[in-house]
Amino acid sequence: MRQLLYSTIVLLNLLILFSVTGNSQTSIKFKKQPTSFLYSQLNLSGGLINQGDGYDWKPGSKGIRNRLTVQGFFRSGKTLQKGYIRKFSIRNACVAASVDYDPFYYGVNRTGAFQLRLMDNWIGFGTKKRRVNFFLGNKRVEYGHSPRIDAESNFMNRNSLQVRDLGFWWDLGWFFKAPLRKDPNARLDITLQVSSGGWLFNGSGSQGTIMFMGVQDRSNQETYLNPVFGNLKYNNTFLTIAQIGRPTYKTSEFGVILVAGNIRDQFNLDSTVFIDRIGVEHIYKIGTQLKIGNQVTLGTNHYQDGRNMVTSHMNNSIDYNFAKRWVFSFCQYTGLFHDYESKQTIVDYSAVASFGYIIKPDVKLRINGFYDREDHWNNRVHKGVYLQLVAGIGKRP
Repeated sequence: MRQLLYSTIVLLNLLILFSVTGNSQTSIKFKKQPTSFLYSQLNLSGGLINQGDGYDWKPGSKGIRNRLTVQGFFRSGKTLQKGYIRKFSIRNACVAASVDYDPFYYGVNRTGAFQLRLMDNWIGFGTKKRRVNFFLGNKRVEYGHSPRIDAESNFMNRNSLQVRDLGFWWDLGWFFKAPLRKDPNARLDITLQVSSGGWLFNGSGSQGTIMFMGVQDRSNQETYLNPVFGNLKYNNTFLTIAQIGRPTYKTSEFGVILVAGNIRDQFNLDSTVFIDRIGVEHIYKIGTQLKIGNQVTLGTNHYQDGRNMVTSHMNNSIDYNFAKRWVFSFCQYTGLFHDYESKQTIVDYSAVASFGYIIKPDVKLRINGFYDREDHWNNRVHKGVYLQLVAGIGKRP
């Protein structure tokens, strides 16, 4: 009897041990990291705008257009499974495009046009060295780090140096990121870019456009609701950027920016301009609650028509999350262009203030007030207030 009882106790212990071990192994075996993410986002904006002829209710024509964006992000399952890269391998990739509606596109007699635009479309390569990455494709221009809390659809992006100085956000080329100094107390990263200088940029109203999905003008039978490919003619442009600074995960970032290239002249689309810039930036963050960014650059512009200008650009921004669901943002840009031969000075200034309410993480409502003055366009002044709705669905990495 004792032997039977002893055997029963031993058998029960073995069964309990086997059950616990089996459950723990099963949970580890079947838990895998996701490798693909599909996300769609709808952005709607419009309101009061004054373009010099009084205020009028109009769809969004400043900043982020009315757009539907689809993005696919992919990670290498093989790399995730191994946990390391032996020498050189694909690590991730991104495919993103949008259909935008511009109600006053300049090339179609100021009537509306739907545009298919390229955004982030690239392949990322990793190496055996930690945090050393290469990217090839159409990627965001590395002209300073973006301090925006919500970078995809934030109205503040219209005042970034990428847009106000260069004239485009994305560029096609080669990008490299790696640690430059590995001291844990004083780490530095380096970012390098060699790209096409805005080759896919077709003008201030159609950057990144590869196709017009239809023009809302019945009098123009050639383009009315017919797809028309953009002008992809290459104009011998290029762009090189180097940035050295603290890693983006640091609370306080300080960086130095160097830029040189021959890009399309956004104020004369039939011409190009050679630019060079040197600049500094500082970004201060408190988690995801507060981000303050300051950027200053100096340089020169050399135009094909013989003009030469000294330029300076300043960008200041603040993003503040408060009361759990509210966001306040402010951003200003100032650009000075001085022709030292004709003694002429051109001043461009823009300011944007925004209040946002986060209905839920992927649904936001904003009120954006903006003021633009551009000497480049005969002292043109644009001002207004837009109501903006951002709604997303899917998964982001």
